[in-house]
Amino acid sequence: MINPRFSMLIKIQQEREEKLQAQFVAAQQFFQQSEQKYQGLANYRTEYIHQSQQQGSAGLQSRQYTQFVSFIGKLDQALLQQGRAVAQAKAAAEQRKQSWLAMQKKRKALELLVERSNMAELQKQLQQEQRNADEFASQQFMRRLFTAEQD
Repeated sequence: MINPRFSMLIKIQQEREEKLQAQFVAAQQFFQQSEQKYQGLANYRTEYIHQSQQQGSAGLQSRQYTQFVSFIGKLDQALLQQGRAVAQAKAAAEQRKQSWLAMQKKRKALELLVERSNMAELQKQLQQEQRNADEFASQQFMRRLFTAEQD
């Protein structure tokens, strides 16, 4: 049985933990999407270079070569930017994960405190019941003794 004073605290901790978990999941998904974009760009760059090389084997005009180099430069810039975005998304996801795990640890500590409190309360109740049983047995013994002396 959870002590009423702790049940609200545990509920609040669970809600906070669930919120942080949802934020971590969202950040993790964003990180994965960022990685996929990066990989898509890298694959496109490789494919573009490969196709351009095949076309270039037949000969390129200087204007086509300039456009090719310019576009590769733009793809390289996009890859750098996306790489930074991936690193930032990964750091954000890790930070969210650490926040969630810290809140999970707090909740578990609170639940342990509640469990110990409940055990202490149960121990008190058992001791009181034992005292009551001992008192009752003592009173019965005294009544029997008194009744035996009366007879």
